[in-house]
Amino acid sequence: MSKATNSTEFRTVDVDAYDEDNYEDDAREDNSGSQEVTERAGEVKKLLNLTKNKDALKLALQNPPIGHQDASVKEQNYETVLSVLKAFRTQEIEAAVGELSDADVDVLMKYLYKGFSSSPDKAAALLLWHEKVVKRGGVGCVIRVMVDRKGI
Repeated sequence: MSKATNSTEFRTVDVDAYDEDNYEDDAREDNSGSQEVTERAGEVKKLLNLTKNKDALKLALQNPPIGHQDASVKEQNYETVLSVLKAFRTQEIEAAVGELSDADVDVLMKYLYKGFSSSPDKAAALLLWHEKVVKRGGVGCVIRVMVDRKGI
């Protein structure tokens, strides 16, 4: 028998720290996010008025208020993204999604699923976007959004 069988060093690891019930997400206490979201909404509206829809989409998807404690800030940013999505014609969607980075595609997918759950009346328009985003980001994009604990 080896000498290591009497070792108790394995007991120094706190196994409760790895328990799923005790897991806490990194909560970002960001109180300045509401002003940032309001400013971004104004800039997005200006870009939409100039018919620069692709630039408006990229701006709307930047730095989403993930982890923000105030639900109204998240809702305001969702409405901004939704207004951008409505501004696109069907023929322009694929080209716009093709220009997004991988991170932006994941954020867009989060907003699409939020739209499916909170606005079922707008689901038909969102399904067009969903098709193009899945074509661009693949199934991995859907899986990353589904397993992400941090909601938008």
